[in-house]
Amino acid sequence: MLRHAESDPSPDEPEPDWPLSETGTKQVQALVDRFAGCRIDAVYSSPYRRAVATVRPLAADRNLSIRSDARLRERELTDRWLDDHREALRRVWADFSLMLPGGESSAACLRRVGEALDDLRSRHDDGERVLVSSHGNAIGLYLNHLDGSFGFEDWTEMQNPDLFPVQEDRWRRVEL
Repeated sequence: MLRHAESDPSPDEPEPDWPLSETGTKQVQALVDRFAGCRIDAVYSSPYRRAVATVRPLAADRNLSIRSDARLRERELTDRWLDDHREALRRVWADFSLMLPGGESSAACLRRVGEALDDLRSRHDDGERVLVSSHGNAIGLYLNHLDGSFGFEDWTEMQNPDLFPVQEDRWRRVEL
């Protein structure tokens, strides 16, 4: 699972449309080099602009198409701009059933992402390597589901981009 490269958030644009920042664009090019020699059999992505842009050069380098799955999108925290985004996230990580106005609970996001990943597993043989481009909360909640060790503090330490290989329901973090 790959968290997207650095984005350029704006209250003037819907979150799905946030582009990569200038730094994010450089990070994406570095991913092609970082994954050199690493077999990738399929690429899936959240439909959000920044997630697709993160894997586009890597997929092109491998002559692979990017398959979009809306279930891999980021958690909809709320339907309004928050000045204290981090505190709101702390609250929803502490209570998986908490749903902010117009938002999605941690439990609902986890269910959605888990269903998407279960479907991907059923489409690919055990030996295939599938790269999934998604978002910090979506990935973090799934990692928490696997063994309970990943929490809010771990989410705060995630980087853009960040890589978490998952195999047989075990995960680890790989420095990029």
